Amino acid sequence: MGEVEDILKDYEVKKEGEAEILMLASNAVFFNPVQVHNRDMSIAVLRTFVAKRKEEYEELMNKRNNKSNKKGNQVETPVVNGDTALTSQHDEIGVVHEKETNQPTNEIEDLSKEETKTPSRKVTRELKPPIVLEALAASGLRSLRYAREVDGLGKVVALDNDKASIEACKRNIKFNGASAISKVEAHLADARVYMLTHPKEFDVVDLDPYGSPSVFLDSAVQAVADGGLLMCTATDLAVLCGTNGEVCYSKYGSYPVKGKYCHEMALRILLACIESHANRYKRYIVPVLSVYMDFYVRVFVRVFTSASEIKNTPLKLSYVYQCAGCDSFHLQSLGRTVTKNNSLKHAPGIGPVVPQECSDCGKKFNVGGPIWSAPIHDQDWVLSTLTDVRQMKDRYPAYNKITSVLTTVSEVLPWLVSLFCQVLLLMHM
Repeated sequence: MGEVEDILKDYEVKKEGEAEILMLASNAVFFNPVQVHNRDMSIAVLRTFVAKRKEEYEELMNKRNNKSNKKGNQVETPVVNGDTALTSQHDEIGVVHEKETNQPTNEIEDLSKEETKTPSRKVTRELKPPIVLEALAASGLRSLRYAREVDGLGKVVALDNDKASIEACKRNIKFNGASAISKVEAHLADARVYMLTHPKEFDVVDLDPYGSPSVFLDSAVQAVADGGLLMCTATDLAVLCGTNGEVCYSKYGSYPVKGKYCHEMALRILLACIESHANRYKRYIVPVLSVYMDFYVRVFVRVFTSASEIKNTPLKLSYVYQCAGCDSFHLQSLGRTVTKNNSLKHAPGIGPVVPQECSDCGKKFNVGGPIWSAPIHDQDWVLSTLTDVRQMKDRYPAYNKITSVLTTVSEVLPWLVSLFCQVLLLMHM
């Protein structure tokens, strides 16, 4: 007891959700209380991911059991999005492993012979609890909240390349007791190197840097397990919203244009950048939630592997023609599909989609992009997350903020085109 009192004399206890951290008065290790909105939203989406992952696994096992019953217990190699996957390694819903056995090899062979005689045998495979990586942990508050508040998680790995931050993180893990000690581990490491050396090992990767996440994306898309979740924040909105277009292009591979929709465009530039990095490794993304909050944009995407599916990436990207004199804009897709001899072929997009001068005001067009022009939300995920948040109101310190954001997103019509116009300004044209 005396040791705890001595510790509390030197530190101030900060509580958020079910986690507590020890902070020096000098705030030597970065802690931003405003980011409670970010952390609450991440916890809400993570809970949905754990539930969806389990549902998908059970559905997959039921299909396999039905197939094994029909085909005399012949378990086929699963196909993930058109590509064959290893049954003992990865699946479309994350990392799945066979149940371990200590039986000798000859006994296993005998069992396999018996299995062929029993067509009704069910496939018994175990879904491992999801493993989470927080690449830039600082005080470790986010990792501690994940471990203590999200049921069904396995290990949470907290990384930082700052020695003081890792010392603080380890101190906070110990301060939060056995539940944190058993789940959270902290490592002093460069996140980029760590993710590159642990490919497809994490079911969830969380990137929340101070500034641009661009330098972490290449390694992050490789570290996520197939069907896993990548959560990514970008706080450099001045760059993404068009103040420094050339800087944005150097970081994200896309040129922003200034418009009333700048924050949505920032989201779509970030998504296009993540997709570009994923494609290099025959992977692609499926956004489940993309939001602008406070001073940053935050995207939640699932990562899958399929050499055939990445051929559709040009269909999801577009250039933006923004009029320099008014708010009218047009999108031009990078690619298209054509049917030839009863087969679908990919072809370049057709353009330009605009004349030399704007038909509304006569001004020239500025060209930006490419941006992600496919849906940025999964309505089913959004509604599931919103329902879960409302049922667990007391567990979210920023309940009012995140419910308002999720409610707004849930009311967005899924068939709407990218970006938007303000009706009031259209009346002035």
